[in-house]
Amino acid sequence: MGEHVVVLSHAGAEPLTAAQSACITEHARLEVVVRHETPDASEAAHLLRHATVVATTPSVAPRLDDELLGRLPRLHSLVLHAGDAEHLALGASARRRLTLTTLPDPASGAVAEHALGLLLSLATRSHLANDRSRGRVDASTSLQGVELCGSTLGVLGVGRVGLHLARIATGIGMRVVGADPDPTARRTAEHVGIEMTSTDEVLHRSRALAICASAASQSSPILDLAGLGALQPGALLVNVGRPDLVDTDAVVAALRLRHLRGYAVDATPFDRLEHADLMAEGRIVQTGHSAGWRDEVLARGAEQLARAIVAAVRQDPAARAEADGEEQVA
Repeated sequence: MGEHVVVLSHAGAEPLTAAQSACITEHARLEVVVRHETPDASEAAHLLRHATVVATTPSVAPRLDDELLGRLPRLHSLVLHAGDAEHLALGASARRRLTLTTLPDPASGAVAEHALGLLLSLATRSHLANDRSRGRVDASTSLQGVELCGSTLGVLGVGRVGLHLARIATGIGMRVVGADPDPTARRTAEHVGIEMTSTDEVLHRSRALAICASAASQSSPILDLAGLGALQPGALLVNVGRPDLVDTDAVVAALRLRHLRGYAVDATPFDRLEHADLMAEGRIVQTGHSAGWRDEVLARGAEQLARAIVAAVRQDPAARAEADGEEQVA
């Protein structure tokens, strides 16, 4: 059998069911490699030496530069278990030579729900109430929160996640205003009734702000100290985009000055010792990239991954387009 698939991930073959693995092995040899960190060039050259197709997650994807590709003459396709490839370091030869397939975003609804959950947690202080009931914080710690109904939620980035968040936030009585540099995204949001304006206007009007933007083409945070200062006093901030889209040091300053009431982020940028005061006060919530960790998301992702691998093995443009939603050539 000429085709050789290497699956490189933290979880090994766990995302794939037995039936999905069997479907792949009808077309190719399947090799599963469990990795918890990115392999260096020498390791990658050894692990992928027979591969024609590599399926991997961004967190352990090797850098496919000219030198490494020169040692992988059979490799023709890369399947990325992610909705985009913005954080994947592809060398020039890889961009010319490899067919890159990403998954058609199985998690956007779950991430939007997670964002709303984080916002509700900050507003109700339910996370702090849980800690107080278990004796993790002082019994005198205030649990006083705020109501969200009737207040304005600003959404920076109205792609699939931001748009879904806007819809469900209106369901709890929030007004929503959004900003996005992508004209297509703005038109789509306006078409479903979301008011779109400038980023500055969103900041000034928001009692709560959600960062749902992509990190693509961003060389600096989209929310810095000045941007935080433009928010209403006592604002709540949620970040389900990349953590570096928000200046963490500026957030700490705004929290300690009480200008920002709370910050929730789907990452772990805060240190339990350095930021112990803010954690004890329940003003920081960090969820460690768990937004998409849902039964339904994992099942959809596994199905999409299996289809994408088979399409890559077959080198079938039509099948790749069906698996990916749109064929992408790296």
